[in-house]
Amino acid sequence: MERIKTDIRQAVLEQLANDERVSVERVDVMVNDGQVTLRGTAPSYRSKWAAAEAARRVWGVYSVDNEIEVRLTAPNEDQRIATDIRNALMRDADLDSRAINVDVHEGHVTLRGTVATGWAKSRAEEDVRWARGVVGVTNQLVVVPSSSATDRDLALQIEQALRRDAAVNADNIDVVVDSRHATLNGIVRNWAERNAALEDALHVPGVVDVRDGLSIRYEAERPSLPTRGRRDLPV
Repeated sequence: MERIKTDIRQAVLEQLANDERVSVERVDVMVNDGQVTLRGTAPSYRSKWAAAEAARRVWGVYSVDNEIEVRLTAPNEDQRIATDIRNALMRDADLDSRAINVDVHEGHVTLRGTVATGWAKSRAEEDVRWARGVVGVTNQLVVVPSSSATDRDLALQIEQALRRDAAVNADNIDVVVDSRHATLNGIVRNWAERNAALEDALHVPGVVDVRDGLSIRYEAERPSLPTRGRRDLPV
């Protein structure tokens, strides 16, 4: 068990070190029964977010607690950050941001207002993530669906979307929709399948949000990878 823990920790460190999106100084990776905790500092919210995403791709990881602290190299400019975010939302051709309000305090962004779909709520937060100077994001957007689909219709559409997705084994996933809130329960093989299933459900028009009840069950141990050419991350 201790060897598996050490192997997972080393694999996470290598994954972080070889992901160009990640710039984390003095990272500390702790592993307990596949539960990974990341600590350290990052120069941007984007880099912090990317570190957690990179760690989740490692075989044997079941969850990631991201405690990385964002430390900016320049003072916060809340007004400039808010303007940049509003411009980014307006430039997003796939997102109607007219009812979205942006507040920034010491680099912490809060989104308020309304959107038509759960996907739009997630997309708005994604746009914020890339803004320079952002330390954290609180998404308080309220989804007001324009679709008149019933819960049963939405559940059927989600199930069909899962079956169309080559990355998902829909037979192992149960879908429940209550008041437009979808919940996915069941077993997936890895984080990639989990993410694909959740995104499939979130993309269905009329879904307010998607709750994750999926459990990861890795099918077999992955072979060791060659280490030649890797760059090391300071620990």
